[in-house]
Amino acid sequence: MAFLTCLARTNLPLGEAADELFSALAAVVAERGIQPVQEKLYGLTGAREEVLSSRKNAYAAAGLATDLPCSYHQGIPIDRLDFAGAQLWGVIPRDDGITVTTTREGRCWTGRDYRVLLVSGLRGVLADGRLAEGLTPQAEHMLLNADSALEAQGFSFKNVTRTWIYLKRILDWYGEFNRVRTAFFETRGVGLDAERSFPSSTGIQGTTAGEECCMDLLAVDGAGAVATPIHASSRQGRSFDYGSAFSRAMSLRIGGLDTVFVSGTASIDTQGATVHLDDPEAQILETLLCVSALLEPRGIGLKDVHLATVFCKTPEILQTYRQVVRLLGMPPLPIVPVVADICRPELLVEIEAIAVVPPPPIARPNERAVPPEGRTQ
Repeated sequence: MAFLTCLARTNLPLGEAADELFSALAAVVAERGIQPVQEKLYGLTGAREEVLSSRKNAYAAAGLATDLPCSYHQGIPIDRLDFAGAQLWGVIPRDDGITVTTTREGRCWTGRDYRVLLVSGLRGVLADGRLAEGLTPQAEHMLLNADSALEAQGFSFKNVTRTWIYLKRILDWYGEFNRVRTAFFETRGVGLDAERSFPSSTGIQGTTAGEECCMDLLAVDGAGAVATPIHASSRQGRSFDYGSAFSRAMSLRIGGLDTVFVSGTASIDTQGATVHLDDPEAQILETLLCVSALLEPRGIGLKDVHLATVFCKTPEILQTYRQVVRLLGMPPLPIVPVVADICRPELLVEIEAIAVVPPPPIARPNERAVPPEGRTQ
């Protein structure tokens, strides 16, 4: 897989910043032969058309397809710019058995014994294209539209491993959204197993074009794609125990490579309670520790994070986040930071991430691979 994070420069007008960013992004994608699977853009809704126009022009200039799907979310830029940045992950096909194609529903990555489908921009629209009226109807139709998109490509909600959900007024109706989602999952047979296994997920404030809710999702199918839900960690219990139908993370093994999709993670303890109220530094540290606790049992850590988003309650939280990272002496994560409300009013920061488990070293002829931690066998 390949992961790219680009931040818009704050000292340029919107058009110049977007042109520069997408020219650089397109050049790397073209040079390395990356086939994008998911691309997410964060910026103000009012900047959407200009940003997408810059993207289209840059992709055309680099000889890339200009109809590659992407999702645009109102993630308010922290540094007083209308456009925050872009995240892209994809694959570099190395043999004839791998293809990535654009379908009506999204991007489909196909290998010899697996399929991966990424659907973006799902909204609560009716058959005639109008948005459903009201919060709950939009959420219900968004999930129904997701179901239809999956079915059109031969998937079902049982194949969904990751969702990204954006709620315009998350603090007003996150509880109601959880009720709608849980009820929908039950009708599709999701989460009914003994372990109560759900997709990993982020639920955060956001909108694409003013709708109440929108969603991206990732689904996998086939013997060559093994998804393993991570229900809890040493620092956090099951989210379903306090009413949220998602897993803490999802480990996805494809083609011998393990990737961990970490759900939106915040300063919440093993009992589901918010900890470190009104203490930004402590909440940030707790959040980083919670992300680490999800990765460590897989033999990896924050250094293996290849893509991340930091959602901050206020712009000042980002400065505190950077101070905490410096004090810890940890390498900066490849993040796009945005301002957004989190699912509880007292939460100040949330982090979502994608981490990759490095493959074991390949031993040369007549040379044994060194076991973990340098131990001999």
